[in-house]
Amino acid sequence: MSFLNRKRPLPEDVVKEALNNPDGWVYVIDEAFKNEENVPPQAIKGAWKVNSKGIITGDFIYNPNYHSPKKNMSFNAAR
Repeated sequence: MSFLNRKRPLPEDVVKEALNNPDGWVYVIDEAFKNEENVPPQAIKGAWKVNSKGIITGDFIYNPNYHSPKKNMSFNAAR
């Protein structure tokens, strides 16, 4: 994912999401769960921290527990 490299500008949708979530996080979710309301932790690729002004601070933080899930796979045992 080239957008994770801070030398390149962040995509507009990521910047917008940050503005809508001050003092929060912007997460990158596995494509298999992009339209799901409930996302298991293992389907989160990582995130950026957002400051109080809605600006992403620092580098992308990878989720060490991420693995590409399958939609029909059960994640209950891993919780």
